[in-house]
Amino acid sequence: MSADPVQAWSGILDRLEADIALAVSGGEPEAWNPPAADEAGPLPEELADTARRILDAQLESMAMLGKVRNDALAHLDALSTVPDSQSSARPLFLDVQG
Repeated sequence: MSADPVQAWSGILDRLEADIALAVSGGEPEAWNPPAADEAGPLPEELADTARRILDAQLESMAMLGKVRNDALAHLDALSTVPDSQSSARPLFLDVQG
């Protein structure tokens, strides 16, 4: 176990928080692997509120990223309904002014 669990967990929580910020700003965080049980030990009580705040931020970011994903899928679906100009035998524009 780490000599100072508060310091070890502070580093873990800081990394999670930074990854959330990076993800919601359009970046791609590096793969994260949880620490082994003997690396940090149980979460110190004084960091419980911080951990809850980060969990809430993760849930909010997952919801936001899910909405962005669904919006992108809807746009792609709408684009798929536009006929390809190469395969269309009919005019693509209609001159309504003559």
